[in-house]
Amino acid sequence: MKDFLYACSDAIDESFEKGRECERTSIALDMLADDMPIEEIAKYSHLPKEKVIEQQMNMAIKVAK
Repeated sequence: MKDFLYACSDAIDESFEKGRECERTSIALDMLADDMPIEEIAKYSHLPKEKVIEQQMNMAIKVAK
């Protein structure tokens, strides 16, 4: 029974982290849309600078289509 509870707990933790990552990405996308500097976006969204740049590139690709 403990193994089941630990598995459920781990699944909840993983789900929570995915939700936080999604929210951070959403914040970064909003900030990119407002033409904020990448360094500030990384600082306030708590995403790595590389992830912010990746999101910026994805936005540019979507606009180009």
